[in-house]
Amino acid sequence: MARVVGLLVVTLAAAAVLIWLNTIEGYTRVEFNGRYIDPPTKALLAALLLGAVLLVFGTTIFGWLARLPGRLRDRREARQRERGMTALTRGLEAVAAGDAEDAQHHARLANKSLDSPALTRLLTAQAAQLAGDDDTARGSYAAMLEAPETEFLGLRGLYLQAMHRGDKAEAKAYADRAFRLRPGAPWAFESVYGLSLDQGAWGDAHEALRLAQKQGAQGSDETRRKSAALLTARAYAARDAGDEAAAREDAEAALRSDPGLAPAAVLAARLEAASGKRSRAVKTLEAAWERAPHPALAVAMREVVDEAAPPKQAARLRKLAAKNPDHPESQLLLAELLVEEGQPEEARALLEPLLLDQPTARTFRVMADAMEAAGGPAAAEPWLERAAAAPRDPVPGTSGRFDMTTEGWQRLVREYGEHGRLAPPPLEVVQTGLAREELLALTAPQPVREEDPQPSSEEAGDP
Repeated sequence: MARVVGLLVVTLAAAAVLIWLNTIEGYTRVEFNGRYIDPPTKALLAALLLGAVLLVFGTTIFGWLARLPGRLRDRREARQRERGMTALTRGLEAVAAGDAEDAQHHARLANKSLDSPALTRLLTAQAAQLAGDDDTARGSYAAMLEAPETEFLGLRGLYLQAMHRGDKAEAKAYADRAFRLRPGAPWAFESVYGLSLDQGAWGDAHEALRLAQKQGAQGSDETRRKSAALLTARAYAARDAGDEAAAREDAEAALRSDPGLAPAAVLAARLEAASGKRSRAVKTLEAAWERAPHPALAVAMREVVDEAAPPKQAARLRKLAAKNPDHPESQLLLAELLVEEGQPEEARALLEPLLLDQPTARTFRVMADAMEAAGGPAAAEPWLERAAAAPRDPVPGTSGRFDMTTEGWQRLVREYGEHGRLAPPPLEVVQTGLAREELLALTAPQPVREEDPQPSSEEAGDP
């Protein structure tokens, strides 16, 4: 429609010009090289208009002819690029389908058709890796590092190759570089964080966690627990290296993230007490007990108040238990104090509910102490046998110390960061709770057996 309208306008304009020229009368004198000519005015104007039209058309045609080779070249390149993109697409489909031969074939076509190595190197690397040609794949991934738009993908490919070879040091180097490029990428953070834990590099893992949190890649609660656990592991490493100042700083930083983390509270309290700040150490232990009672906190409290008189020690421990009175650890601590104070019956009353639920080896041992204080060694024997047969407590630090290996700290950091617990639950749960009838039978007073009278020599007679 637009072409018809345009043609109509041009036709009308030409007709109007011809009519206008036809109305012009007279002649125009033109001097040329000393000679004069007098052509009709309308003929002269017609000649000028025709010349202008021919000039415009000639210029247009000349420009079209001048641009023709470039247009032909562009069209040829477009067809070649289209073939290359088709080969690239089909090559990626072959990689996804696991067809190594087809993937390599299309990778060669894409390399031949596309004058853009950034687009084809990834396909070449993946096709070579699928075919088992690790050297070619590694070369392609390494070449991708030269272009900013493919550097991140190249680092991921080299990281995966290094992990496949089992070279974790090289893998961590690639992951670190990728993480610096894109801190918000989940795989980069998880790689740096996991490999740092595997190497016991608590500081590197904590720095990765900080950057990921800054990018919003980690949740607040999980990040808080992971940060506290990593700082605690680093604090114990500093203590083992003899740097108590760094150990105390990291332990206190861990408690600022999570005041209930028992390993951090125990270390901080011991270092504070060693520097003469016993009241601060007591507050640290009480704050941790209030959130999550742990036997190591009670052991550390005994050490902190060791120089006080026994009544004051007991009062401090009772105050500690009162911070979380309904917790089984608080009940167990009070039972220990009652046994120490010569009140075994009161201790038994506190222990009986714990024995009916799911007692630990420690519960049986404290009950053995209470029974021995009330009825002698014979009354304690059944409880000692149960303590020996009870499953080992999976939670670290029940002895009051957290002197763990690097592998132990790795497990603690992972468990506490992800699940908020110091150790994973046991694979098999052994029921150790007692039936009420069994508990009554074991705690009943044992009858005193009279010794059988020995016959005299005269009654026995000679053999």
